[in-house]
Amino acid sequence: CAMAAAMLVVDYYCEVGVRDRLTIAAANAATVAERSSAGADAEGHSPNVAEELLLGATFEPSVLMRLPETDRETLPFATEVAMFVFPHGVKLVLPAEAAANAMPVVTSFVLTAGDQSRMYGACIVWYEQLPSSVASIFLEEMEVEAEEPPEVHAQEAICLLSRAPIFSVLMDSCRQLFRMRLARAPNPLTHEDLGPLLGTPIPGHGGSCAIPLGNVQVKVEIPPSNALPHTMSGRDFLLLFQCLDAGSIIMLWALLLVEQKVVLHAQQPHVLTMAAETLCALLFPFNWQHVYIPILPARLLDILQAPVPFLMGIDQEVLKLAESKQMMPEDVVQVDLDANTISCDESVAAKMHLPQKQYQKLFKAIAPFCHRPADLKGGASASAFPMAPPPEHELDQAQPTLNEMDEAQVASAINAVKAAFLRFFVSMMSKYQDLMIVPSSNLKQPAAVDFFDEKRWMARFSTGYAPWLQMFVASQSFTQWLEQRLAPSESLDLDVVFFNEALDAKQSRSAKTKFFSKATTPLLSTGRVPDGGYSGVLVPPSVRTVYNASMIAARPVRSQQQVALLLVLASGLQESDPKEVEGFKERLKQEFARNLLWSRVDIDAALQLHVCPWRSLGAEQMAIFEGQGLESMQARKTLLDIALYANDDYRLKLESAMRGSLRGIAEAGGGNLPLCVISQGFGSVLAIDYFLKVQHASNRATLTPLERGDTVAYFCTLGSPLPLVAGKKLPDATMPLEVPAAYMRERWPQLRGGWDNYYHKADMMGFSLVEAYADVKQDAMGVARPKRGPDRQQEKPIQHIYLNELAEFVRPMAQSLSWVWQDTNRPAKSDKDER
Repeated sequence: CAMAAAMLVVDYYCEVGVRDRLTIAAANAATVAERSSAGADAEGHSPNVAEELLLGATFEPSVLMRLPETDRETLPFATEVAMFVFPHGVKLVLPAEAAANAMPVVTSFVLTAGDQSRMYGACIVWYEQLPSSVASIFLEEMEVEAEEPPEVHAQEAICLLSRAPIFSVLMDSCRQLFRMRLARAPNPLTHEDLGPLLGTPIPGHGGSCAIPLGNVQVKVEIPPSNALPHTMSGRDFLLLFQCLDAGSIIMLWALLLVEQKVVLHAQQPHVLTMAAETLCALLFPFNWQHVYIPILPARLLDILQAPVPFLMGIDQEVLKLAESKQMMPEDVVQVDLDANTISCDESVAAKMHLPQKQYQKLFKAIAPFCHRPADLKGGASASAFPMAPPPEHELDQAQPTLNEMDEAQVASAINAVKAAFLRFFVSMMSKYQDLMIVPSSNLKQPAAVDFFDEKRWMARFSTGYAPWLQMFVASQSFTQWLEQRLAPSESLDLDVVFFNEALDAKQSRSAKTKFFSKATTPLLSTGRVPDGGYSGVLVPPSVRTVYNASMIAARPVRSQQQVALLLVLASGLQESDPKEVEGFKERLKQEFARNLLWSRVDIDAALQLHVCPWRSLGAEQMAIFEGQGLESMQARKTLLDIALYANDDYRLKLESAMRGSLRGIAEAGGGNLPLCVISQGFGSVLAIDYFLKVQHASNRATLTPLERGDTVAYFCTLGSPLPLVAGKKLPDATMPLEVPAAYMRERWPQLRGGWDNYYHKADMMGFSLVEAYADVKQDAMGVARPKRGPDRQQEKPIQHIYLNELAEFVRPMAQSLSWVWQDTNRPAKSDKDER
């Protein structure tokens, strides 16, 4: 194999499934809890409850094993891979259904990191019998008795991850690994089996190698340098063209170039991945700069509400879920790949007029490889796209389907399609150097686009195309394209050299220049990148000098709204178990970040996290009994704090701690900072009582809105013992706890938030609050069993489950926090009336 830069053919191997443990998906937990308590006889037995529970639940998949076991130095393992392999979670089935679906399925997906780098994945999925011990433990945790659990099967997957989009190689390797796994069952695949796959460098451009995998050789071929855009998905590159007609494809492509929100629908996940990858490739020499999730897991459905451009794919099951929850915004372009239809806002569609000459050439070039229009006189595509097919184009010629094409025809079609889209951009950007200018000195912070004479460029085309052209120039991808030429990187940029040589080649073919000296195009003619990079002029020297002096790397980005999070934890927790508190904070931030994959947000900057340092007198007085073997110590501390809360001095000390926390948050982030509160155990009594008082206090003038409780956006109580607080010290349920507060609703009318109360059925200190407090938006009971040690004893107090259990508690809280961040980062109403 030819050596290349540090990239490997495969970076990670992993197996994904539920064979180690059954963990109920968060969205399914309440339904499962109802089923576990229904259908039993007087003695608690039912022959069907166990089967109904196992078959009716949706389970969270997890990574069962991975190789290498430790992260590579420059590439951490993608821990979120499990939810992309199984975007709907995992459902168990009976043996008959598993047998009916015995054929393994190979699919693909793409993971996008916070820095916009991508990891490409392929997996093979099949059904395998679930160990009866795993089912038994689950039923025991759900307190369902079953002499012998029913035989059930669960989906399992082998998955390969690579930094290179070599989908055909990854999918072929998955098939072979599955064969190897079957051949040596029940023994697992070993590091020796996978060594060649995990240790082989990717060949250089134009190179190839063969990787020994069992009894076969998996061939890896990398396209030459002069075959941009590089596509390594084989014939699947053309799946998009088999799904949509030529007009629809150009419409969709034009929408992406002006950075609209686009959602692809298809029954098969692999079609979604390949369609999205093809669309991104055809944007060359421009790049998609925004959210990119070709297969959106159901758990990340909230990303559809993101206030940024995106290209996402959802299958029919997730689409139905999105529609049932009314989570598909009206400004999203929806593309049904199975039905060859595009749904787009009429006002946006009306602007999709591409320059006629370039459009007609593109249409004619790709139409032979596209899906046939359903109605040439005015189908769904024709009504969505304002430009009709070229009048002289013949559409009635029969063309072979993708399955009917041989490899030579496929290669020819891919080359023809890529060349057609490249010609469009070459024609549009021809002689762009003549349009590079020095902006007016009145601009104090010129952006890259200010160095481009937009008016002169648009004057090349008829005025009817101005709306689309203006949107295109305003896009981030156009800005990046300019920046690559205004401030080229020190290392050779293959994309820049290739496209600029393509521009030179067009100019050399021009009738006006064919008798004069022609520019050299060594990359195009030889496939080798010249040592000096591009030999021509990227931009005039005077323009580059001014640009460099301005030290502008990109357009200014709007500052993000920070959100404050106040934690008011259970009695003595922050003093006695700081590691538990730090672990909870990290889990909360990780899940918060997972919900904001699209945003490029700096989590530490977005979330100002503060732990209220209230000191529990109950915990201090119970300290002398620690180590004496007493059970339910946390509950004892809570009960003692409840009793002591009747003491005025103690209550005033606790209120002083709350007041100091809010003052500190206001001083650090501003008095108008949106505030979220998560309170636990007796801390919830303190938090509820305090915010009720400050929101309804009369002497509020000297306090900031945050200190007055006017910026509360989200309130969460965990295992609250509020109903146990007796007498006058019980917070007044007749006074409303405004969440979100009126001040916040005025600024962000669409703000999601509210008061969520979570309690666990095994927590004697946790209660439902919805009956006593009408302000509670959600009242949810957890059913997950706490982790037990080898001696089957509970490892931690039950009250700690709120800080550790991801599916039932941590993830829902993090999702609500992400909603507040998203909604408060949308434009607010004028702040001129701030109090």
